[in-house]
Amino acid sequence: MIVKVVLKVDVQDGKAKQKAMKLVSTLPGINSIMMDMNERKMTVIGEVDPVEVIEKLRKSWFAEILTVGPPEEIKKEPPPSPTKECIPYPYYYPYYYPNYIILEENPNPCVMC
Repeated sequence: MIVKVVLKVDVQDGKAKQKAMKLVSTLPGINSIMMDMNERKMTVIGEVDPVEVIEKLRKSWFAEILTVGPPEEIKKEPPPSPTKECIPYPYYYPYYYPNYIILEENPNPCVMC
């Protein structure tokens, strides 16, 4: 059964981090190892016994188990739906009627006057 183990490991620098990750990676059944240096937390996911992980790390550093549980389910996106081939419509330019300028001074003269 795949489990997610979160450990607190007292590592000081990047070199110790790499060494700790390399030590844990030698265990069989490990899928992934992540280390957060700000919080000094190591997350191990895989078919592994948490006690074995802690025993490996305690040989060199102070380590304690914070949580053990199932890994979070990764939501998979549905496959993209097949698209139909789009045929573009021909573009028609709109016809603009020119504005006729009326040159008379009074456009609506009274014929009776």
